[in-house]
Amino acid sequence: MESGHRTGKVVRFPRRYVDGEPWEPWVDAHAVARHFSVSTRTVRRWRVAGMPSLLVGAQRRYRIGEAERWHREHEGTPADR
Repeated sequence: MESGHRTGKVVRFPRRYVDGEPWEPWVDAHAVARHFSVSTRTVRRWRVAGMPSLLVGAQRRYRIGEAERWHREHEGTPADR
């Protein structure tokens, strides 16, 4: 092995389920904004318009899957702009 280079293995973990649904992490507005290629301000507007989120302490969190479903249902509405 050359100095400075690391090798390793990728270990696949089994899918996790909660109440029969695939487990999904809670992410912040920046992650949602990156996923949709929009600003965090747009994510806040979507939240105000009804996009599902959870307040954890003082931090707002989202699930990408829930945000995608909400966004599909509201495409073309003022919240989408």
